[in-house]
Order: sequence, then structure tokens, then C-alpha cells
Amino acid sequence: METTNVSTFALLENVIFLKKTSLFSQVKTSELRAVASIAEELCFGPGDEVVKESDNGDSAYIIKDGRVKITKKASDGLAVDLAELGSGECFGEMSLFDEESRSASAYALTACTALRIGRDDLIDVLAQYPFIAVELLKIFVKRLRKANARIESRTASSKMKAAPHEK
Repeated sequence: METTNVSTFALLENVIFLKKTSLFSQVKTSELRAVASIAEELCFGPGDEVVKESDNGDSAYIIKDGRVKITKKASDGLAVDLAELGSGECFGEMSLFDEESRSASAYALTACTALRIGRDDLIDVLAQYPFIAVELLKIFVKRLRKANARIESRTASSKMKAAPHEK
């Protein structure tokens, strides 16, 4: 009976946590219960590899506590730091919707707790609660627009630098 209370408490704690994340902030609390029920809590120590670039991806991670560094190998073989993420941020979400290999690696910078959400379990939840899928799509579109804006900004910056040489 105590196990049920602990599980119920952990589930409620994860619902409250998920509601505070940008990924799930617009999802109804009642629907978040389904997401929280499929989330697996994992702990990592500083330096632990959470996901490895080029491995098969089948899950996303939402950081509850701690910091995670995202890196990608450049063509010269050196690792390039792409991002440093903290509580409430997620990574690996592309693997929820495609079956491609991981595009980057993630390492715990500090002791870290994360919720792992598996693709197959999430697809089952999305079939039951399609509004969650709509909200996830909005977040992904917003991220894509942000990336496009950064690319446009860099392209414009490159053209401005190149302009004097063209004269």
C-alpha cells in the first residue's frame, strides 16, 4: 500500500513539473497525467553520457534537476558544444517522431535527474489525447522558426561581410 502512495505522489509531482515546462505548459493537467504515467525518472552523475550521437533514438528527455550539455561531432572529429540545458528543458525530442539516429550527444554536466519519455508509449498517449500532439507541434514549429531566423541572420551577416570584397 505504501508503494501505491509513493507512486501516486511521484505521478502527481511529475504532472506538476511537466505543467511548468514549455513543452507541456498548454496541456490540460488531466491529460498530463497520462504523459507523467509513461515517464521514467532517471539519474545521471556528472560526465555521464545520456544519449550518444548516431545511436538509435526512441525517447526524449526532460531535465528535472541539473544541467546537460549537447554536443555534435564536427567533420574534423572534434566535438562542438551546441547547447547547455537546465531544468524544464528537453532534448532528444526529434526521435519521438522519426526513426533516425541521434543527431547529437548529451552529457550530464552536474548530477542530473531527467524524465525519459519513450516513443511507443507517447504515441499511445497521443492517440488518446490528440490535443497534446497539437501542442507539441506548436513547440517544434516555434523552434524551427527560431532556427530559420538564426540562419537568415547569419546569412545576412555573411553577405554584409562579403559586400566590401565584391566592390
